[in-house]
Amino acid sequence: MKSFLIAFIVFLIWAFFGLWLYSWLNTDNEPTASLTEKTINNDTLSQNNTVVDSSLLQTEKVSKNDSIFETENEEKAMTVKDSDGTILFLFDNGITSKKNSEAVTIPSASIDFKYKINTYLIEHPNKEVHINSLYSAEENIQTPNLGIKRGKKIKEQLVKTGVPSEKIVIKPIIKDVTFSESDTLNNAISFSFATWDQNREIVQEEINLPESIYVYPKFSDTGIIVNNNLRNLLKEVKLAFEETPNLTIEIIGHTDNVGNASDNYRMGLQYAREVRWYLISKGNFKSSAIKASSKGELDPIDTNNSKRGRQANRRIEVVYNYNE
Repeated sequence: MKSFLIAFIVFLIWAFFGLWLYSWLNTDNEPTASLTEKTINNDTLSQNNTVVDSSLLQTEKVSKNDSIFETENEEKAMTVKDSDGTILFLFDNGITSKKNSEAVTIPSASIDFKYKINTYLIEHPNKEVHINSLYSAEENIQTPNLGIKRGKKIKEQLVKTGVPSEKIVIKPIIKDVTFSESDTLNNAISFSFATWDQNREIVQEEINLPESIYVYPKFSDTGIIVNNNLRNLLKEVKLAFEETPNLTIEIIGHTDNVGNASDNYRMGLQYAREVRWYLISKGNFKSSAIKASSKGELDPIDTNNSKRGRQANRRIEVVYNYNE
């Protein structure tokens, strides 16, 4: 009996040891899925004013803030979204544009977009519609830019349908896009609704300035990495100041909602400050003419429930203020 108890105890010890060893080995072989969020403190904000040009980098270390987009050619559908990114209307075929041209082509299958937008605005009188108009940094620099010109073509269609002009906002978007072999972009226009800003000062048409532009630089652990989108923005801002010397500009940083709101606000402010510094240092503008601010995660233009939506929300907004 004594021998049996000793043997049983030895068996239990080896069994527990075997289970522990198996558990340890299994945990060791599993891929690590943890991601540590970078916290930006006030020292980082005050010191990190250096913008790194991507042409000087051999290796780019990109965090979760990498804002490289999947190209719009990967989705042919045209969307009309609410202010929280919810898709209200979806059309199988998008509006197309041609490289270096302001012309847009509306497929017959999607022509109802203007009637649905008009009906929605009638049913929701506190809303306005934003025309999100893509153009590429690789296209020719024009004044106004091709995003504005294409947006105006669509605005004309909406106004003819009955949409009040003051409820239409054109949002040019500088973004990396891939044109087809025939130099066309399959989904050049999308739409979103927002609360109607009745106090908005409409920039005069002859000034050739949009109310604001969305731009997508490359975001990394160390800050902004300059890409063609930012270089294109610099050229446009130079033209804007030449045409309107008393212009002022506000650079607003936006983020997704990953992490906490306080960190996202500081992160947006850091990126806005870096873009501001890039424009001032490269364009020789007066520092008083350009200011930086942040809205953090508070003003999304798309849903935060998808990768594409979060990428859309991580952006820089450039607001033009025309002072008579």
